[in-house]
Amino acid sequence: MVESIINAINSENYEEASQLLQQLQQDDPHNIWIPFYQARLAEAQGNVTFANERYRELLPNAVNPKLMRQIRQGIERINQQEIKERQTALDEAMAETGSQEMGMLVLEAIPNESKKTAAQKFGEIMEIDPYTARLQLPSRSWRLYRTGAIGKLNFQAEQLKQADIPCFTALLGKVNSLKVYNVLYIESVAPKVTIVYEPKKGQRDIFTFEWSEVEQRVEGLLPIFEECVDIGLRGQLKRTTETLDYAKMCDLHLLRTNIIIRLCDQQYRFLEGMSFSDKQKARDGQATMKESWQHIMAFISEKNPHIPTWSEFTPFGESAIDFKELLKLINPHINLLRREETPWDGAFHLYSSLAFLKTFS
Repeated sequence: MVESIINAINSENYEEASQLLQQLQQDDPHNIWIPFYQARLAEAQGNVTFANERYRELLPNAVNPKLMRQIRQGIERINQQEIKERQTALDEAMAETGSQEMGMLVLEAIPNESKKTAAQKFGEIMEIDPYTARLQLPSRSWRLYRTGAIGKLNFQAEQLKQADIPCFTALLGKVNSLKVYNVLYIESVAPKVTIVYEPKKGQRDIFTFEWSEVEQRVEGLLPIFEECVDIGLRGQLKRTTETLDYAKMCDLHLLRTNIIIRLCDQQYRFLEGMSFSDKQKARDGQATMKESWQHIMAFISEKNPHIPTWSEFTPFGESAIDFKELLKLINPHINLLRREETPWDGAFHLYSSLAFLKTFS
């Protein structure tokens, strides 16, 4: 009977093989080969998911050496088939126009209770062990995970989405194509918003827009570093770089025109711009920078109370600053007075741009 089942499967007579299996199950229900040939038949018919699961269920309990060998062969056949299919799909993806352009793959946050299952799938797709995979899956915010040819990243992203692992991709070219207006001050807010911005260092120009054009905003804190001198062991001077303060950033996204309006408390000319509250007017220019910034933010919130706000920059930035070569290719459009460049500026612009592109994709 078993030989007949084998011959039927090898001859692609699947209906006959199924009937023979049913007959064997009636005649000899405890035959150890029945579940194996059910899996083998499913594999031959193309139901590799069921076959792979069944093989893996059978292997730990198999004691017959011949059966164990054939189960392992079945698992290996499926593995090789999946590798070949993935490579074919990847080759097709990489053959598409624009597939070689520089891009990035971003992982989205996954609840802790879902991480164990997601890590198993993530590890299989990315070919890493489950423990490492779990550490790489973010819980709080986005994580910049990979850079490279967009064709391959899109292919990997599609596999991850099919495994219920949220992610997205973006093109470096699109990040760099967004227009950014660095606001010096807001001149007026009626009938339209009029900003004075700095197109180039030492130059000024104006730009106007409607509040209704602002569809989302991004907030974040950028570290401001300073070199400090401490007295170390044995009284020796030691130079260290420390974070002394944070610059408050707020980007307003005009999605339909590919424009980012960027405000920064360290660059805003509070004495030249309009006042945003009676309290601010009453202080007659004596309000602190912190108070003045709070007035502006409160006014913007009042004008756009229901737009989404992206505010998880810091954990994203911690993953992004490791990609220094990528960040070197990004114009951060941030002109803070710094002793030396820092990847944090590019990381903020990248975070804001990704929020822009993800929403408007």
